[in-house]
Amino acid sequence: MSVDENLAYVITKRLSFPRLVGSEGEKKAIKVVVDEFEKIGYNTVNREKFETSLYIWKRIELWFLILGTLYIILAISNIIMPILSLVIIALIVICMLKLCKISDSTKIKLMKNDKYNFETENIYVNLKSKNSLANLIFLAHYDSKSQVFSSIIRIYLIIVSVFGGLILLVVIFVLSVLKIIFMFNNLILDNILLGVSIVIGILAILNYFNKVGNKSPGATDNATSVGTVIALSKYFKNNPSENIDFTFLITGSEELNLGGAINFIQKHKNELDKDITYFINYDLVGAHGVLRNVTSHGIPKKTTNSKLNELFRNTSKDLGIEIKEIYFPTGAGGDHMPIVSLGYKACALGSAGSIKYVHSEKDTMSLVSKEGLNNIFSLSIEVANRLNKEFT
Repeated sequence: MSVDENLAYVITKRLSFPRLVGSEGEKKAIKVVVDEFEKIGYNTVNREKFETSLYIWKRIELWFLILGTLYIILAISNIIMPILSLVIIALIVICMLKLCKISDSTKIKLMKNDKYNFETENIYVNLKSKNSLANLIFLAHYDSKSQVFSSIIRIYLIIVSVFGGLILLVVIFVLSVLKIIFMFNNLILDNILLGVSIVIGILAILNYFNKVGNKSPGATDNATSVGTVIALSKYFKNNPSENIDFTFLITGSEELNLGGAINFIQKHKNELDKDITYFINYDLVGAHGVLRNVTSHGIPKKTTNSKLNELFRNTSKDLGIEIKEIYFPTGAGGDHMPIVSLGYKACALGSAGSIKYVHSEKDTMSLVSKEGLNNIFSLSIEVANRLNKEFT
């Protein structure tokens, strides 16, 4: 590894300790980030404080508890009172819409109970170019969290709860209509649906118990990304761009509500031209496994920026670095999401190797790959250089 690439590894090691929003670890992480920027030679390190909360997590827990309970009631009502099933189906659809709305928020909401509210901050430095024809913002979040279930289990729980539930709704809706109109009855089918509903209901309710904690060292989620962004800030300080102004943004409260990204974009949207501003979000980079580009996410489906995706696709081929484009329907979030929702050009990069261990005590330096850090570092520099040439 070069000196700059090795810096990413060193910073990752410095940050690999639990740092949930509101904890002493988070305060320590902020000091580390500021210190690393200052050591590189940035005289002005911007620190923007904002308020954040557990609002989204508390609401998600509540809605999944309600959703799971309704699934179980739905199958019972289908047996004893089919017309009630139609009412329950309507309530379940409302729950699903509420969950989608919460996960797609572009505003930070605070709790009435102050013990669930916290003050945190974004940290960033700017690097001006000679011509200032475009803006490229590299971002990564510095906070971490642990949960009762691993991320991969959480994703499966949510997918089954939502998509399995949707299939169940369609089947029971059709069956309820047949029962109401044609007095259709099939005891075997009713019992099968009852069993399926109970299973899906229990899986949905389990999301309520997936509480947020502060036990994960967060080496790959997201210390590697912070190290990468700071290392890039050093590289481009020594190798300035002709046409692109850089911002190296380290956000807070990503794990609670994507709060840092939301706060930054809301605060700076009037000064950032959507036509010439690009965001590259790093989350789980530098782990073992194939590099991934999240080209779309959410329900309804939202896509990330085609120009950035094409640049990473072509550059990875030219450099011989394998990259896989993926769609995340639900169950996982990233700082690029509110940025995309507000109409900005953004993409999101991660690695496949550590997903089963993130948000757990096993997210340690053992998951960090020097080759992975080297790949994302080299790829990012080349993409930035190619974007710079497009504005020549």
